Amino acid sequence: MENYNLYDYISILKRRKVEFLVTFGILLLVAVIFSATWSIYRTSATIQIQAPDIPEGVTAPMGASAASFMEALADQRIQQIQQKVTATSTLVEIITKFNLYQKQREVSPITDVVEAMRKKIKLNLVSTELSNPASAQRMSAGQLAAIAFTITFKYSDPLITQQVTDELVSRFLDEDLKQRRTKARETAAFLAAQVETLEHSMAEQESKVADFRRQHAHSRPEALAFNQQMAATTGINLQDIDRQLNALEQSRGALRAQLASVDPYSRVIADGQVLTTPAIQLKALQSRYSTLLGQYGANHPDVVKLGRQIDSLRIEAGESSDGDTLSAQIADMRANLAAAERTYGADHPDVGSLRSQLRSLERQAASASRVAGKHGTVKKDADNPAYLMLVSQLQAADSQYQALSSQREVLRRQREQYERLVAETPMVEQEYAALARDYDNAQIRYREMKEKKQAADMNEQMEQSRKAERLVVIESAELPTRTNPPRPLLLAAGLVLSVMGGFGAVAAAEMMSRSIHGTYHLASLVGVPPLVAVPFIFTQEERVRSRRLWQRAVVSGAVLVLVILVVVDRAVMPLDVIWSVIANRLGLS
Repeated sequence: MENYNLYDYISILKRRKVEFLVTFGILLLVAVIFSATWSIYRTSATIQIQAPDIPEGVTAPMGASAASFMEALADQRIQQIQQKVTATSTLVEIITKFNLYQKQREVSPITDVVEAMRKKIKLNLVSTELSNPASAQRMSAGQLAAIAFTITFKYSDPLITQQVTDELVSRFLDEDLKQRRTKARETAAFLAAQVETLEHSMAEQESKVADFRRQHAHSRPEALAFNQQMAATTGINLQDIDRQLNALEQSRGALRAQLASVDPYSRVIADGQVLTTPAIQLKALQSRYSTLLGQYGANHPDVVKLGRQIDSLRIEAGESSDGDTLSAQIADMRANLAAAERTYGADHPDVGSLRSQLRSLERQAASASRVAGKHGTVKKDADNPAYLMLVSQLQAADSQYQALSSQREVLRRQREQYERLVAETPMVEQEYAALARDYDNAQIRYREMKEKKQAADMNEQMEQSRKAERLVVIESAELPTRTNPPRPLLLAAGLVLSVMGGFGAVAAAEMMSRSIHGTYHLASLVGVPPLVAVPFIFTQEERVRSRRLWQRAVVSGAVLVLVILVVVDRAVMPLDVIWSVIANRLGLS
């Protein structure tokens, strides 16, 4: 058919007009019936992502941007809510509530019905352009800067379609509100627990720092300079006191030497006789006591009387016995006693006498030790002015020496303390720096968590008062009046398909025909074009007859249509009502 021209195609269409008209009419009738019976309606509702009434920067923590603090609805939350709203249990509730898909439920499992309904629910994001490329990279093309989204549902009944769409929108809003409030409440509770934990940690850190400062009040880093200065000052004072003590020690030695060479008593001559001093009398009595003790024993009245005189004279003189002399006498007496016991035995009278003398010397030594410890070596009854002046000077030097020694001991302990504090300062500084660092970190975490807690509390209050970011229905679902797709569009598509089907039927019939039509067809078969082609010649009578037949057919068709219209108008329904119904069904009104 590649060699056919336009005249040939027109000729084929004239010859196959019956096939074309039959196929075209059947397909067009099918298209009209399909369009008339098509009853799928679609409606949609638009939900806007409403910005919070209070600026996001007010509720965001310090140092955090509002964009990073608030979670993008289009990115996560809408998809999460959609999964919950279109869950099987939720869709089963909706199907049962509105009695959807009655015939399908009779022959198919509920899961298949739910899956079919899920496919009829569509969610589309309404987006705008983003100026931040970094945010655009994290989102898909349909999620870029979403400002709203639409929920669409399809069903065969327009009223039920609207009701189901409203139900989906209501559940979507309820789920969003529930999730936001739950999230805000749980976030606030979690942050409150974290803040309480950090408060306990802060209290422990503060207690540790306070205890450490109290335990190392004088060895902290800020006291290092003071401790070093005080250690140096104390060392200088110690050196000065050591020099004073050395000078006093030399002065005391010189005074003791002078005191030893001066007689404490002044010699008094009365009636041409030199009166002895108590010390000389004491020595004489002690010598006589030893002689009598050896002769009569310790219990003899004269010996006892002489012992009392020695004690009273010793107390009166205020001096003790010569310690070194008594020690030597005691040693000699012990040696004599041991020799006598070996020679005469323990029961010999001489041995008893020596034993009594030894006990007496031991008592004298003990008494002399007590007196010396109580009164010292200074003679209380001395009356020599030179001796008394030396004694006074020596006592003053001793008092000053004791005072300086006490002061030196105090300064020594102070210097040791300051040196110890200086030595401890590096370790104390290291430990204190660790405690301070932990405390500072705890403070930073506490402030950050406190700010987040305050922001979470504000968000929770905003959610409760519906002031936060939320979903708002800006266009509710309307009652659909046209099918989806519209019937005129279905009719137009049916018309196009009918025409194409008619042409297809003509082409198929022509290909299946064994007859020869036209010079081109004959030439393609025999390989030689004909010499001449004589067309069909209509006579005048044939033309008149054909014209009369067409006129009669048109008149008969018009009369038949008129009769049908009159009968329908009178017997069935007025024509204007029928036209309104047809126009409504076809979506023309």
